[in-house]
Amino acid sequence: MVETSIGKKQLVSELLDIRQRIEGIEKLVIVEDYHEQSLDNLFLNLPAATYIVQDGTFIFVSPQMRQITGRSESELIGTSPLSLILDEDRDITRENAVKVLKEEHSLVHEFRIVAKNSRIKWVIQVSSPLSYEGKPAIVANIIDITEQKRKEENERRNGEVYLDLCENATDMIICIMPDGRLKYVNREFRETLGFNEDEIMHMSLFEIMPKDDVHQCLELFQRVISGEKIGNLEATFINKNGYRITVEGTINCRLIEGKPLYIRGIFRDVSDRKRAQAEAAALVKDVQDINRRLETSNRELEDFAHIASHDLQEPLRKINSFGELLQESLKGKLDEDEYENLNFVIDGAKRMQAMIDDLLTYSSITTKAKPLQAVDLNIIIENLKNFELATVLNETKGTIVIPNTLLAAYGDPSQIHQLLQNLIGNGLKFHRDGVPPVITITDYSMQDNMVRFDVTDNGIGINKEYDEQVFVMFKRLHSRQSYKGTGIGLAICKKIIERHGGQIGIKSIPDKGSTFWFTLSRFGESSDKYSRGNGNSE
Repeated sequence: MVETSIGKKQLVSELLDIRQRIEGIEKLVIVEDYHEQSLDNLFLNLPAATYIVQDGTFIFVSPQMRQITGRSESELIGTSPLSLILDEDRDITRENAVKVLKEEHSLVHEFRIVAKNSRIKWVIQVSSPLSYEGKPAIVANIIDITEQKRKEENERRNGEVYLDLCENATDMIICIMPDGRLKYVNREFRETLGFNEDEIMHMSLFEIMPKDDVHQCLELFQRVISGEKIGNLEATFINKNGYRITVEGTINCRLIEGKPLYIRGIFRDVSDRKRAQAEAAALVKDVQDINRRLETSNRELEDFAHIASHDLQEPLRKINSFGELLQESLKGKLDEDEYENLNFVIDGAKRMQAMIDDLLTYSSITTKAKPLQAVDLNIIIENLKNFELATVLNETKGTIVIPNTLLAAYGDPSQIHQLLQNLIGNGLKFHRDGVPPVITITDYSMQDNMVRFDVTDNGIGINKEYDEQVFVMFKRLHSRQSYKGTGIGLAICKKIIERHGGQIGIKSIPDKGSTFWFTLSRFGESSDKYSRGNGNSE
């Protein structure tokens, strides 16, 4: 029920004035006509309707009373006031009338009456005991508060709507009294902090926030109470288990005639976001540390490359050159063991030279990397057939087969050239005795804007347990006498693919052959190549 204290005070004041007039009623009554006219004149200008009840029936009704009820004086005089009252309100009204007569004091009461047009009206009434013509009676003042009640009902319904919205909001909503007591917290706020309604409504704001934030909070209170609206506010609350909850939101103050009524705030829990930001910052720091170490490693690698390409190369070239000269000049003068030992020296220098060259190639993958661009693998393979791999193709009677034109990809042309040379060369080298090597190269367009290339041979193959080891630097599965090489070629391939953001692997069956596959970013449209395969890496 909406506050009606102002109306009640006004009614009591009017009642006192009416009581003073009624005290002289008996003195004024000389004849009945004058009696009715005097009473009408007495109450005509009063804002409240007035009636007098004696022995349970109306003995007087003011003009305002007739207006409120919609009934004439003749329809009211001699009837019971209870006949006007709505059934649900009759008992309490009857009890109040008994109290007025018995206890001889005034009562304020709200109830509903039924006007002549069947319209239900709300009234507020002040009833007081009265001695009229020597007999007890009740004089009552009533005011029609139907419109006020309608507004109260609308406000109540609106309040229910607003409360429902607040209770079902995903944001944390709070209302705080100027002294810090909590006036209202919505369900999201309660659940976020882990309190039930009874617990939190007996707390103050300062009990759910860190102690070291209280001083700053009081300063914010003063600013908000002064009328300032604070947005983008980051605050911290303490939940029931003592953990900190970080929130962001806005606060402002509800003012009535310049006086603070309560402070309202809307917040959103950003604890997860803050934790993610902290983790991201830590990750960025880790990445920065890794990059610094990588830069240091790259510098050291560049230093090594410089040493290897100059300081180490020169002695090796001399060993190789003088060894060959010595071998030529002493031809026919050395016995078999001496000649073999000299060959070991020359061969060792050549192998060391090859190893240094491969290490330089490995280091240049990152130190001398070029921007990625569209690369046509078909052209690269054709060049390999005609130049770098021409001799070994001729010696092994090997062939390279490309069933369909290969898709273009993004890459460093020189590194993709090195990649294909190593993979195709690997297939030509590890061929079965008496079986000419056949290298087949195919591609598969994948759904994640990548393209997979397969380099398949019909060579000796390897056991599955060695699938990972073949890409390890200096890891050899065969003796140097059986197959020449430095053991770095496939490690170079892996390094190149990693630099391009792709993947590389092998699927092999002993005595059947191997398929080395790798992925690169696709260039341009995929056309109809997706129909060739599903692109799943083995």
